[in-house]
Amino acid sequence: MLNFINTIFGYPLGWVMWLCYKVIPVYGVALIVFTVIVRLLLVPLAIKQQKSMVRMQVFQPQMQEIQKKYANNKQKMNEEMMKLYQQENYNPMSGCLPMAIQLPILFGLIDVIYKPLTHILRVGGEVLTQVEQIAAPLLDVTVEALGRDYSAQLKIIGAVQQHAEAFAGVDGGAFLQQVGSLNLNFLGIDLTQTPTFALNLLILVPILSGLTSVLMSVLTLRQTSAM
Repeated sequence: MLNFINTIFGYPLGWVMWLCYKVIPVYGVALIVFTVIVRLLLVPLAIKQQKSMVRMQVFQPQMQEIQKKYANNKQKMNEEMMKLYQQENYNPMSGCLPMAIQLPILFGLIDVIYKPLTHILRVGGEVLTQVEQIAAPLLDVTVEALGRDYSAQLKIIGAVQQHAEAFAGVDGGAFLQQVGSLNLNFLGIDLTQTPTFALNLLILVPILSGLTSVLMSVLTLRQTSAM
């Protein structure tokens, strides 16, 4: 189910990433631009969610009073809560809806990042199936296990870089040329590798990702406070 959601939302976002790569044919830079674009698109939803939370804080004491007063009568508590919401003209779902919209978009973002063969090179399904069958023994895994691996395409690209001759006949040699045109090295970091706790440049990826998320959260809170 999760893979289905990722794919559904990853498809339209994939075209955005493809366009970014066409304009800036450096995968690392295009990925940064793409991520910033998606995050900026999510800012209005984040602001709406923050405003809803701030608004609820205004009558939070009244909510707590109702919860305390009708602690043993859930039905009455719910009725009084609904009256309070109506009195304050507040929709309790308004704080959940932005998050509900953001989550699948973020899942789609993950799909785009982990599947450059699909979203950047636009490799077809039949070719991907053939490539998986060739790459699996090279990666010392079964085809089934590789198919379930969400980072499979990044690992396949790594296998192509190390064993190019094994993929020479795929799609009449077109696949090898496509992968060869895709440079996944950025500032000395091999983006096909998975970050670990080892002291190397790759550890900067999750660190920078975390710092970016914090920065976007701070900017969102500032914009919310200004409204």
